Amino acid sequence: MKIFQRLSDNSLPIQWHHLLFYILLVAIIPHTGFWFDLNNDWPRWSYYAFEHGLSQIYNSDTNYMPFYLHGLYWFGKLQGSKDLIYANSYQLKYFFLLFDFGCALSLAWALRKYYSVKFVEYFLLFNLGYLYCTVIWGQLDSVPTTIVVLGIICLYERKMLWGAFFCTLSIYVKLQAIIFVPFFLILLVYQFSQKFDKWLLLKMLGISLLTQLWLLSPFIWGGTFWNFVKVVRESVGFFPRVSWNAYNLWYLLIQEDPTLLNDTLTFAGLTYKKWGFLLFFSLSALVFIPILFRTYILVWFKKIADADYYALLWLTAATIATLFFFVNTQMHERYSYPAIALYFAYALTSNQYSLFALISVAHLANVDGMNKYFGLNPFKPEYTALLFGLILIISFIKLFLQAKNMRLEYTNQVGV
Repeated sequence: MKIFQRLSDNSLPIQWHHLLFYILLVAIIPHTGFWFDLNNDWPRWSYYAFEHGLSQIYNSDTNYMPFYLHGLYWFGKLQGSKDLIYANSYQLKYFFLLFDFGCALSLAWALRKYYSVKFVEYFLLFNLGYLYCTVIWGQLDSVPTTIVVLGIICLYERKMLWGAFFCTLSIYVKLQAIIFVPFFLILLVYQFSQKFDKWLLLKMLGISLLTQLWLLSPFIWGGTFWNFVKVVRESVGFFPRVSWNAYNLWYLLIQEDPTLLNDTLTFAGLTYKKWGFLLFFSLSALVFIPILFRTYILVWFKKIADADYYALLWLTAATIATLFFFVNTQMHERYSYPAIALYFAYALTSNQYSLFALISVAHLANVDGMNKYFGLNPFKPEYTALLFGLILIISFIKLFLQAKNMRLEYTNQVGV
């Protein structure tokens, strides 16, 4: 009874109704998903680790980062046999679902002073687009997204050691999290400009090294570390298609089906893959201008970050996540998932919910348009691609309106 009394305390981030809703979802969650992962690769790798040990899992055909392989190893240990590993592989969804909840509750709790809406976490937890990847598709995208969000929150709130842990961990969960490293660095620059502490910096480096040692030590001692390095090195190019069902820019530019085209084909002297990289890095440079300028103002004039800065940070991160999905080749249908949580954070800090609503609809249209579990999207992929494009256009407009206002602020500060 005491635990339920504690959970009735509104000062806690986890309430009794969150636990009940999680239990309800576990009770009704489909036992099916993307067969190739949920019923083939993941149980096979789990059993390989169960049989040969975690240290040898990189001798299998896995192409995953260490954090998830640790999870598959312990999943196999808990199941205890090959038959149970394969029969109960759907239970991995329960683990992913914890991160869906963790992300929603972390954002609602950490940003609570910026909004007044009650039960705002259910904007995510009742959001079919947000839950689809876990509940229906059985994918793990909630795991790296939550860890990236926790890294940003901890660094912004100057919980630096936890920030070092989550920022390091994010890369070892999913390599694509590397696109958020600039945000970690921006927050580090801001925090150490406010108060530089060399011992704190050394402690952060120590936490980062210990985190990496924890994740990599089984493979170092087991002699398979270089197999892990090979996985990292070959991660770009593992799915050499213009699109893996991501309804993005390539559906608007190419008349043929992008899922059937190799991204090593050339246009104007460059491969499609290189065109994707070029678009991503050049447009990303523009996206980062407002947050870099705003950070410069805070550092130079010794100002404290406010709600506007925090909102700008989340908007920039959400735009980068969407841009990564929209212009690169080799994108899967679910790779726009992180943008939902990031636009949600922007909505809470800015009280502007339109982009959050649009990205939720666009992501759902993409994943269900491809999977057709509910049959919610009978339209051509190009229409969903246009919706993603509209989200980016609105985001760019908002970012550069911010930049214009900051330029005026800077002019007033220097007295020009």
